[in-house]
Amino acid sequence: NGFLPFAPEADFWVGKHVLPVYEIQMLDWKSDRVYAGAGVGIENMNAGPGKLDLALTREDVNVYSREYADPNIGRDADKTKMNTNTMEIRYKNLPLWDDGALTLIGKYVMANKSDGQKHNESSNEYFKMKDSYLATAIVKQKLDSRGGFNEFTLQSANNSIASGFARYDDGNPSIGQGENYYGDHTGGNAFRVISQGEMYLHDNVIMANALVYSWGNDIYSYETGAHSDFESIRTVIRPAYIWDNYNQTGVELGWFTQKNTNQAGVNFRESGYKTTLYHALKVDTSILNSRPEIRFYGTYLNILDNEISTYKFADNKKNQFTVGVQAEVWW
Repeated sequence: NGFLPFAPEADFWVGKHVLPVYEIQMLDWKSDRVYAGAGVGIENMNAGPGKLDLALTREDVNVYSREYADPNIGRDADKTKMNTNTMEIRYKNLPLWDDGALTLIGKYVMANKSDGQKHNESSNEYFKMKDSYLATAIVKQKLDSRGGFNEFTLQSANNSIASGFARYDDGNPSIGQGENYYGDHTGGNAFRVISQGEMYLHDNVIMANALVYSWGNDIYSYETGAHSDFESIRTVIRPAYIWDNYNQTGVELGWFTQKNTNQAGVNFRESGYKTTLYHALKVDTSILNSRPEIRFYGTYLNILDNEISTYKFADNKKNQFTVGVQAEVWW
């Protein structure tokens, strides 16, 4: 901080660091993140009524040969480590109205291919790694003096990031499946609308919520292949009774459904729900913004459709009841 003469208020960084992630906490995945090895950037630079972030980061992924699509070879297929560069720009906290602010994010990921990797692609021996973008607009509205808020997000992406939108079990906007890149990404686009937040319904009652509606056309799906279309809804609410600053008891109700349509026009559906009863030991009343927290819980999960994942619980059951305890801590 204070290193840049033209922006003494800004944070200048070099090394293993990324811009802050945007997380859908109740669904446990990120709406924006970078899996970076190292980079350079500027954060919190004054730019008119808002703040500007700039970053250039590097990420390596394993690009697989087309043998990866063969179930008899699978993960034993040849692969090459490819370096990619991610450019990201954020204009954040632009005031809109009373207690409302806008953040705009643009991200572009491009491969830095060696001559050998270009040859592998041109000879059709390896999957072709394509550039990908992510565009995001976030409106955050404060609801009360106790910290209640709601956050509305609109996103668009193509190629491999769009494929991340289409995952039934998470929605991370990554350029690969984990650190692995494969598949014929067909240039289609995916979109999603996100709402998340929490509000105090009473002095002793708080409720958190998350809702995600996603859809896309002509994208590569890791489950149903190239030229797939998809549509999904994920939703969860968590009301809780506040006993004091250190104790809460609540329930969580979650449901999701997704339909994929493959290149041949065949539909595949995935859906399910869960209900949870829990008691939390906390250090403040907020569900989303106070940590550490220890939860004692009982959860019932039920599969309604599993044509995409074909997943089953133990003993081929479609439901499961779990009791446990978990800790959640931030640094």
